[in-house]
Amino acid sequence: MNKKRIGIFGGAGYIGSSIANFLKSNYNVVILDVKEPASGLQGIDFRKCDIRKSKEVTDSVSDLDAVIDAAIIQIPAINEQKRLGYEVNYLGTQNICEAVHQNLRTKGLILAGSWHTVGERKLVGLINEEFGFRPDMVEERARLYALSKIAQESIVRYYSEMSDKIYGIIRMGTVLGEGMPKKTAAKIFIERGLKGLSITPYKHSMYRPMLYVDISDVCKAYEAFITKVLEGSLVKSNNSIDTIFNVYCPIPINIKDLAFIIQNAIKFETGNKVNPPIEIVDKQQPMMFNEEDKTRITADTNKALKYLGLERFKSPKESVGNLVRSRLKGK
Repeated sequence: MNKKRIGIFGGAGYIGSSIANFLKSNYNVVILDVKEPASGLQGIDFRKCDIRKSKEVTDSVSDLDAVIDAAIIQIPAINEQKRLGYEVNYLGTQNICEAVHQNLRTKGLILAGSWHTVGERKLVGLINEEFGFRPDMVEERARLYALSKIAQESIVRYYSEMSDKIYGIIRMGTVLGEGMPKKTAAKIFIERGLKGLSITPYKHSMYRPMLYVDISDVCKAYEAFITKVLEGSLVKSNNSIDTIFNVYCPIPINIKDLAFIIQNAIKFETGNKVNPPIEIVDKQQPMMFNEEDKTRITADTNKALKYLGLERFKSPKESVGNLVRSRLKGK
């Protein structure tokens, strides 16, 4: 029996390549990007495709059974090249959605969404799929990124209600896992801590409430969603909110908490041979968050667990423990 073919736009990045590797045992996976994956991926095809060019996207989608859109210009590039951010994040998303809509073979599309659409500051209440968009409640450096993720969701949701195809969104927490980008706080903290250097959260943002997700849970969620799309087991709804899922550990922690989780994991996994200190770095910027902020929100992920058939989401403590253990074994 021939395997279904899944295309992942932006698949050369961390999220896309991780999903590709996970899906390849059950599907024929094609990465569609302007650049090849840095390390190469065994058993996965690559097609060069610039999502800013509608014909390239249309041609690339022609033999795909389903599509994942993980393409995004992120921070800091989006602030340095605003036009590129617009062309990729806005026009590129539109091109992919239209190609899926027009192609008879393709059953649907899943967008790689982000929990940051809800903002960061003054978060209060239950964060579920209907919480709403707050692009101006983020740091200035993240504002264009938040606007982009909101715009992508808006385009996908409109197609969901206009098209007979399934268009959905997985709103991911901040992802923890092997290969995560170098400039993420977790990556920096772990690398410094394992060398015995101080773990250095910034004072002005150390109480920022965060929602994290393990890369393994991300991959399981995409596989479950894509399988339902291909099986036709998702009932087409008149409300696009029905195919949006929050995928992250529901317990918020802040950056200072993350620092202590990493410190404790390093101490435990090394038998107290390495005990990195935590040093709060004062950048002389105003405090943006309060210690109580994480207690003012509750995250609801029951919809994803129920409809995607997932058991639970790993905690940041579990993810960090696995990462530290893996790094030590690799030495």
